[in-house]
Amino acid sequence: MAIELKTLKPGGLEPEAEGVEEEVYEYKPFSWKTWHILVVFTVVMVILITVYHDHLVEVLRPISQKIRDLPGGFLIPVAILILISFPPLFGHELIALLCGVVYGLWIGFAIVAAGTFIGEVGTWYAFKYAFRRKAIKLERSNLNYGSLARLTRDGGFLVVLIVRFSAVPSHFSTAVFSTCDVKFWHFSVATFLTLPKQIIIVYFGVLLVQQTKNNTINTVVLSVTFLFTLIAAVYIYLKMKKTKVILLEEQESRAILRREKEKGFAFESNAEESAGSGH
Repeated sequence: MAIELKTLKPGGLEPEAEGVEEEVYEYKPFSWKTWHILVVFTVVMVILITVYHDHLVEVLRPISQKIRDLPGGFLIPVAILILISFPPLFGHELIALLCGVVYGLWIGFAIVAAGTFIGEVGTWYAFKYAFRRKAIKLERSNLNYGSLARLTRDGGFLVVLIVRFSAVPSHFSTAVFSTCDVKFWHFSVATFLTLPKQIIIVYFGVLLVQQTKNNTINTVVLSVTFLFTLIAAVYIYLKMKKTKVILLEEQESRAILRREKEKGFAFESNAEESAGSGH
């Protein structure tokens, strides 16, 4: 089964002109290998941090003090958060965690929020103008990307906001939003309103360097994080699941039409050859 990727106008997904040569793409099965590795890595890191908590505190305290004493040192994590957005790379959560270790909750959150917002805006413009063709190809060949793009177009600002609250990677959703004609102010407001989600990761860093362990606080933080991300993630997952069915049905319909056209062309060609041989 395949779908067609036509020459596109800068503003959307409509064909630019009739008779333009079409490229053919098909949705490929999604590989969960990367996510499995990420989950295993996260579990291992949580176990190690829990076991070696006291040792980590002893190591991180003097380092964090030196970084705090640097003039303009807070700009370092801001710059790193912006840089790892081009192209989108892993490491955002680690930087946010370290900001909690070094600067504490509120200053650390302000630093992470600034770096995150600027980085996301930069990613928006990069995919909208520099990587637009690549992003559109992903929409036509990656079922997850395509379903999120369709869901966003149909759902408007509310869906954009819920996606930003969910566990969907922010750089992934930003790339989708920028190429499916989400209004920039919708994206900006949704990104700003969901910045408090970053405070959870920063708070983990704060807890990491605390001498005393407060299991109640840890439980509350984990529960709130899990609750918000779970509700948003389940909602988006169910919506995307329905959208995937529609996309695959549309893809099958296009494949049937294409085969019928090919049969029609073959029939006409044979008829012309028969007429020519009759003369």
